Amino acid sequence: MRVDPFKYLSMVDYGDAEVVPGNTLMTFENVRRFVGEILAAGAMPIMLGGDHAVSLPHIRAVADHYGFGSVGVVQFDAHSDTAPVPPGHIGNHGTQMRQLVEMGAVLAPNLVQIGMRGGWPDPEVTAWMEAEGIRTHYMAEIHARGFDAVIEDAIREAGAGAEHVFLTVDVDAADPAFAPGTGSPEPGGMTSAQLLRAVRRIAHEVGIVGMDVVEVSPPYDVGNSITAMLAHRCVLEAITGIAMRRAGIEQADYLDARAAGGPGVESRRGGDTSDGK
Repeated sequence: MRVDPFKYLSMVDYGDAEVVPGNTLMTFENVRRFVGEILAAGAMPIMLGGDHAVSLPHIRAVADHYGFGSVGVVQFDAHSDTAPVPPGHIGNHGTQMRQLVEMGAVLAPNLVQIGMRGGWPDPEVTAWMEAEGIRTHYMAEIHARGFDAVIEDAIREAGAGAEHVFLTVDVDAADPAFAPGTGSPEPGGMTSAQLLRAVRRIAHEVGIVGMDVVEVSPPYDVGNSITAMLAHRCVLEAITGIAMRRAGIEQADYLDARAAGGPGVESRRGGDTSDGK
C-alpha cells in the first residue's frame, strides 16, 4: 500500500479487560465497560479475544455508544454463531451473534457473514437465519462464484446497511492449513492471503468503528505460531485500511503501483496510482 499508518493514526495499547475467573457474566460486564471507556475517549477499539463469545460484550459496547440498530457487523468465520441459548445457560461462542440480533443491538440484515462451511448450523438454525434476513456467504458460494465476486457483494451489503460497521474475525475463517491454532478448525476455508486482503478492503472501503480477532489457541498452534501471525497480520491490515481511508484513497481494491509491478504500472483494478499513495 505504501501507506504509513503512523502518519495518520495515533495508537496505544490500552491494556487488558479484567477477567473474573469462574464468573463469565462479571467478566463480560468488565469487557463491556472497558470497551466503553475506549469509545468514550473518542478512540476506535481493536480487541484481541478469547473465544468468539467475547464479541458479545465487544459489540454490545459499540452499540451502546452509537445506538442500538445503527451498528452492522461483518463476520469472517467458519461458523454462523447463531445457535439459540440453551435453557439455563448464558450463551457461548456459538450463540453470540444471535444474542446480539435478539437484543436489538444489531439488526439481522446488517449482519454480513463470510466463509461459513461444514456440518453446522442445523436446519432449524439455518431457517432462523434466513427468516431474519442475515446475509450469509458460504464457502460454497465463494468456490462457485469466485472470491472477488463475493467480497464485492459483502462490501456493498455492509456499506449499504448500518451507519457504523464492526469487523469481527474468527481465525477459523481461514483453512486449517493456514490457521491450525484454533478450537474449531473446519477444512475448506479461505487462504490467509484472501482473508488479509478482504480485511483490509472492509476497513478501507466500508470503514469500521471497531474490530476484534478471536479464537486463537496457542496450545494448538504449530509451525512457528502461524495462526498467531495470521491474527496479528489481520490487525495490521485493518489498521492499514483505516489509514488508507484517512489518507483519502478512494480506489477500490487499491494497490500502490510500485507494489503492483513497478513505477507507472496501474493497480489490478486499473486505476491510476501514479501519485504513489
